[in-house]
Amino acid sequence: MTEQIGKYFKASEFDCPCCRKTSPSLKLVGILDSARAQLGPLRINSSYRCPAHNAKVGGAANSMHLAQKDGRVLAADITYSDVSKRHGEHILKLYVTLEGVARRFEDLKYGLGLYGTFVHFDTRGEVGKPMARWDKYPWPR
Repeated sequence: MTEQIGKYFKASEFDCPCCRKTSPSLKLVGILDSARAQLGPLRINSSYRCPAHNAKVGGAANSMHLAQKDGRVLAADITYSDVSKRHGEHILKLYVTLEGVARRFEDLKYGLGLYGTFVHFDTRGEVGKPMARWDKYPWPR
């Protein structure tokens, strides 16, 4: 049985797909749990990535998905468990919900990225990095 690390998440959901290692930040897990309580079942597409897997998927050299010096992972790419909600207004609602939850943590600097089928969220402020937001959503042009 996999260890429960939050109200809704198991440690294995944050594992690197190739080496099966993980160590998510408890603050990250807490924020994802709060979003899950509001939105229903969520799925973690990617959290910890070992350097080899990060390179394989084209991740940034300084990706928040890589383990920090203390071993914690501060990032997760999240979507809905229900495949029919992995688009449009549902993804926008996930983005807005994660931002709302994160704002409850005073002085937390976080990373928030909007994509077509998922949202990236990280707690980069835990390692002294500044707030960051980006948008890779396929908006109608």
